[in-house]
Amino acid sequence: MKVQDLMTQNPVCVGPEETLERAAEILLEKRYGGLPVVDGEGRLLGLLQVEDLLPRPENIPFSDVEAWQLFGEWVDEGVLEEIYRRYQKTPVEAAMQREIPRVHPEDPLGEALRILVTTGVRHLPVVDGEGRVVGIITRSDFLKFFLRRA
Repeated sequence: MKVQDLMTQNPVCVGPEETLERAAEILLEKRYGGLPVVDGEGRLLGLLQVEDLLPRPENIPFSDVEAWQLFGEWVDEGVLEEIYRRYQKTPVEAAMQREIPRVHPEDPLGEALRILVTTGVRHLPVVDGEGRVVGIITRSDFLKFFLRRA
């Protein structure tokens, strides 16, 4: 089987200039865990996953102290309302992952599965020969596939 046999075609994508607020609304509305980020011609620029929208603990440089960081800035975990304000003005390109794996529709399905289980990517963009997003394949797609085969 090939990637094109399991991928979701024509996935919802966002542009790099879209706000994180709008991207988060799409993720929640569609119940997605990630969105490909594309340029005006539909070429893949990156991936925005739910995890990219959440603050994460980081060590403060030159200390053993850990604090929350969001989009490369320190945030106070006691003031979570501040995160919403950042979503309103921060573009997707500030939080997206730029170096992500991708597959082509003709690639073997096993290659997509290998990438999904060996990397932190949960949503694997499928691109054509010119780098345009034509589909997406996720870990959940494989679970559905395995259950169908049972």
